[in-house]
Amino acid sequence: MPHERWISLEEYLELDRTSTDMKYEYVNGRIYAMSGGSTSHSLITMNISTLLRGHLRDKACRAYNSDMKFCLSETVRYYPDVTVSCDPRDTQAVKHELYYPCLVIEVLSPSTELRDRTEKLAQYQKHPTVEEYVLVNQDRQVVEVYTRNGKKWVYQMFELGDEIELTSIDFHCPIEAFYEDVLLSTESQ
Repeated sequence: MPHERWISLEEYLELDRTSTDMKYEYVNGRIYAMSGGSTSHSLITMNISTLLRGHLRDKACRAYNSDMKFCLSETVRYYPDVTVSCDPRDTQAVKHELYYPCLVIEVLSPSTELRDRTEKLAQYQKHPTVEEYVLVNQDRQVVEVYTRNGKKWVYQMFELGDEIELTSIDFHCPIEAFYEDVLLSTESQ
């Protein structure tokens, strides 16, 4: 369970600005210390970032890693594993915060999976610019995509052998590309 304590937004912003060894997410006065990821988590995140960066080259969109904070509101700040924004207010600004991303990707970890599937899903679905939310399993080749379709959200699950489709940025790739060089248990496949 992440370390949790209550602080004001101003205290959080100061902590976030001055902390050199830890990142914190902020939700309605609570902070969550972000723990380090596993080898699989790191490789999957790097694979996705590399694929999206290549796909978005020469386009108005940018892919960002977990160093970029997504400011959903005055009281909610997250550090997603991968974020894409096509909004010039994000892509042309010189800062470490995003306000208008269209795509958010989280690689599931045992310590964050519940929050990613519940709290973050609800927060991202409320944000007007988020068109897709992606959950990537690090233990087996399973990618879940929530896509905005008008006022509804459509859920799709991709598994071994499937081609992943991210409509928000017109991206397609075999699921295996997300898991390149990742050792997975053959029992979990």
